[in-house]
Amino acid sequence: MNLLKMLAVVTTLIWMVGCDKNYSGELADDGYNAAGHAHYQQMCASCHGLDGNGTSVGPSLVGCATCSSLTVLADEIARTMPIGDVEACTDDCATDTAEYLLYAFNGQNLADALATIEGVGNQSAALTLRKASLQLAGRLPTATELGQVADNADTGLSVALDGMQNESGFYDNLMSIFNEQLLTDKYLTSNLNEGGINLLDSDDYPNRKWYNDQYSGDEQGSIRRCVRNITNDSVAREPLELVRYAAMNDLPHTLYMTADFMMVNWYSQQVYEAELVEAGEFRELAEPVCDEDGIQLFYDPTDFRPARVTKQLEYELGGLPHAGVLTSPMFLNRYPTTRTNRNRHRARIVFDYFLDTDILAIEGDRPEDGIGSGVSNPTLLDPACYACHQVMDPVSSTFQHWTDRGRYIVSGSSSANDWDGSDIEPPGLGGKQAPLSGSDGQFRTLLQWLGHEIAADPRFARATVRTLYEGLMGQEVLPAPAEDASEDEKLAYNSQRAILNGVAETMVAENWDIKAAVKALIMSPYYRADNVDVQELAVNQHIGATQFISPEQLQTKLQATVGFGWDELRWEDNRIMYGGMDSDSVTERIREPGGLVIAIQNRMATEMACRSAAYDFLNPTSQRRLFPHVEIETLPLDLEGNENAPAVTRIRENIRYLHWILLGEDVAAGSAEEQATYDLFTGVLAEGQAMLENRENYDPQPSEWLEWECRARWLRQADGRTDGDLPSEERIEQDEYYSIRAWTAVLTYLMSDYRFVYE
Repeated sequence: MNLLKMLAVVTTLIWMVGCDKNYSGELADDGYNAAGHAHYQQMCASCHGLDGNGTSVGPSLVGCATCSSLTVLADEIARTMPIGDVEACTDDCATDTAEYLLYAFNGQNLADALATIEGVGNQSAALTLRKASLQLAGRLPTATELGQVADNADTGLSVALDGMQNESGFYDNLMSIFNEQLLTDKYLTSNLNEGGINLLDSDDYPNRKWYNDQYSGDEQGSIRRCVRNITNDSVAREPLELVRYAAMNDLPHTLYMTADFMMVNWYSQQVYEAELVEAGEFRELAEPVCDEDGIQLFYDPTDFRPARVTKQLEYELGGLPHAGVLTSPMFLNRYPTTRTNRNRHRARIVFDYFLDTDILAIEGDRPEDGIGSGVSNPTLLDPACYACHQVMDPVSSTFQHWTDRGRYIVSGSSSANDWDGSDIEPPGLGGKQAPLSGSDGQFRTLLQWLGHEIAADPRFARATVRTLYEGLMGQEVLPAPAEDASEDEKLAYNSQRAILNGVAETMVAENWDIKAAVKALIMSPYYRADNVDVQELAVNQHIGATQFISPEQLQTKLQATVGFGWDELRWEDNRIMYGGMDSDSVTERIREPGGLVIAIQNRMATEMACRSAAYDFLNPTSQRRLFPHVEIETLPLDLEGNENAPAVTRIRENIRYLHWILLGEDVAAGSAEEQATYDLFTGVLAEGQAMLENRENYDPQPSEWLEWECRARWLRQADGRTDGDLPSEERIEQDEYYSIRAWTAVLTYLMSDYRFVYE
């Protein structure tokens, strides 16, 4: 197979999903097609592997999307393969190759691959519901949702997932997942003041710092700071808001690549002077967002709407040629270029993030000294270089009108862009060249063309599911097996590809509904796996989505379980120490905590248990998050020292409840886990009561008064900060029975458990 054909099939032959059962199990020997086998070895095997298991640049063909029908598969091959020379395998060649693929890779291979997940038991629907509601919606499941699951198991779980995917917490989490890839949150105010705004060229956007003119006096410094921060963060999160917009409005996720608009709220619209796609007024809130120096702004920062930039003087043909995330100033600046790089860095990111292809993994001879044969233009003329550059450089060329700072320059030869197309492949993708546009034959809308090509490419579905999988599971997808991989490793890879591409097929079939992909992943064994029979599981692979949660997820879990977060996590430095990322200098979360992280968890558990125990007793029983089954005076012994059986029953019931909401542990009545926690409660209670009764023997003397931080005397905000004092008659500041401190010990014990920070 020549280099052009070999590298062209980096663009996937087929995007894999669950295969039709017609091709599972043993196939008859006469199903073997020798001519198709020869075609496969000549044109396909170097990327997809001799055994069809895929490589770092070509997907596995086991369980492929079009493998349910010989006609469909042959048509796909004839129309699309090999990329760059699509006429090389048509008619009999395509039919023979398709027949060989069905025989070799979708018979016993597929059956064996799917069998690798045998021996893996799924979590109960209730436990999956709890984990999913915390992760997706930032809350515990409601009584209604638990009832749905109790009555209808997985069917009820599916209905509950549909509901929580319409909540604001779900969309926030979705944006966080995509930011872990894009890393555009680098430009948030918490990392860099005006970090996003300063990336915009003042000639293109003269109104970029509109708040400086609007609030120019020194006496208006506070309101200006508030508006500046909101405006900057609105600019910074624009590409992520596109993901939210499509999901929230049940629009296809392909808008991520193809949207002919950008997302703005009232604040960022002032920056871009953008025209809304649909007329209307931005939403205003009942309470002011910024309220300083007698000036109030009520516009909702979360109300983002599609808009187009049309007013820049250099832009022609109706304004900026928007193309989803590809033309986002934040994306273009996060992945810049240089005069010598020529947008190749951007092209590598496009292939990786949106086409699930690692350009750097393409096989070929790379000169160790980086010099090569010494030809004048090695990327075009040196075969060792051209092998990769013929795949990458056409995409690089589609960015030719965008500068290193993300400015759109109409003229390709403009000094501001310094682009000369004579020494690089012309714009295109996968052997297809971008068409000319405009009366003068210039490429005006190259990224719009590229966005539509990516959206139509089967690899985009696979890339999207990979992003979701890694965000939800906290682990990377399995790498393609190496040549010396064991049979078990190959089967594990194929089973995962078959399931994940079934998720992709579901998403595409439902009009590219990203919610459908999220739900399919959660319902899959890769999310729900609970107990694993190591004798049955074919290979030691990571099954199940339990993962060390991020600082942001920890804060959300605290808000959901105890009612407010840990004040310490408001600070960026603390979040970084706890394993978080700032999308700038720290671009990956810690997945396996070390000693420092464990120490921080222990401090968090101590402080949050102290602050939340008495505070929860302020609420009516029906509204309590922690103690719905007991009161402060619910004690295991009566005044005569005899067991109070009804009270013991309620205490044990509350212990089981705490195990459930804090650890996701369904503890049975009378179990060892329940007894251990009960012994802790009664032990602390008895020791504390004895200390109070004999306080004169201690120095300092114990007191009924709670420690200052443990008193319920303040109003608390969601992030844990105090917000004024409670009326004196409502406060809980003393603990005459020592029961609050006993429950504090229980909370500390449970929140110190590793399972509290693993979900």
